[in-house]
Amino acid sequence: MQIYLTHCSKNKSLLAKKSGEKMTPNQLYTDPGLQAFIRRCREVNSPYAILSDVFGVIFPDEKHEYYEKPPSTVTPEEEIKITENFHIRLSAFDEIRFYVRKETFHPFYERIIRNGPLAERVFLIYDLASINNP
Repeated sequence: MQIYLTHCSKNKSLLAKKSGEKMTPNQLYTDPGLQAFIRRCREVNSPYAILSDVFGVIFPDEKHEYYEKPPSTVTPEEEIKITENFHIRLSAFDEIRFYVRKETFHPFYERIIRNGPLAERVFLIYDLASINNP
């Protein structure tokens, strides 16, 4: 079984920020590139998740509150926790296809996907058209 994954974005819902309301990824993240990723995964009915700088792997039905945490501010201790979260939450998948949004891809994300037991299962993709129904 495969899953598509991309990283979070700094662009988030102002409603979530003002209200404190918890939201699903498609509501919380407003970045056009991330929204296009979600739309494409839904169009082809492929499982997907978002890699957050705070929460680790977020699946589509999970709700989280607004946050501001640039990847450059993740501490070594937080990175260890997010790496562990990545490997625990995605261990059921044989293949993890990570959609790289080049303009916002930080070395932090590279470290998360390349370190640990799932590294051999991760394949980078750069085009939304590469997202297909498994």
